[in-house]
Amino acid sequence: MMLPSHYTCTSCGENFEFATREARYHFNRGGDPLGSQISGAKVFHAPLRPGWCKDCATICTVEDIATIRAFEDAYGAVKAGRAVEYPAETENLTREMAMDEVGAFLRWRLERRHAPRALCCGGSNYQLLDVPQPLLKHAGCDFGVIEPRYFMSGPYNGPGPGAYGPANFPLLSEEGDLIGLLTWFDQETGLWKVTAAEYPVHDQD
Repeated sequence: MMLPSHYTCTSCGENFEFATREARYHFNRGGDPLGSQISGAKVFHAPLRPGWCKDCATICTVEDIATIRAFEDAYGAVKAGRAVEYPAETENLTREMAMDEVGAFLRWRLERRHAPRALCCGGSNYQLLDVPQPLLKHAGCDFGVIEPRYFMSGPYNGPGPGAYGPANFPLLSEEGDLIGLLTWFDQETGLWKVTAAEYPVHDQD
């Protein structure tokens, strides 16, 4: 799904931006430890949803993890030659490539145990913003509510993320733990550079 550009308070006009708009999974359960580089073929786009983290008091992105049935249906669709949008966009993939991609997600979903995490802190104390919900207010404003704003931009035909500057995409484990940041991407070798990263630890009162 397409995330809003940002959220805005209808009263005071304060804007709330996403700190993270994209993330990647490293499906490597029981595999080799993560090094300083990783093949682009071993990382998968993480489906994300907009949310409000109650611990961080901020707009955030949240892992979008549907039911096992939804993953099974998607795999059945690509096996039959139909394109799907979730858990991966397969419109421009061959049938075999689509089956590999969605199949990897299905195997991951069958083993996933942790609830979807907010990518600001790795917690599960959040409110999703793409579902019917009570009006959401923010600290310091008693009258306004937070609403999404969308802005459309034209197509981009240049190099992908990580070519001209570090992408800094969060790299997540199968259980949604932050295990690194994808920074620079080498188009010749197909390798991402990885720097160490982990979720912040909230102070305990």
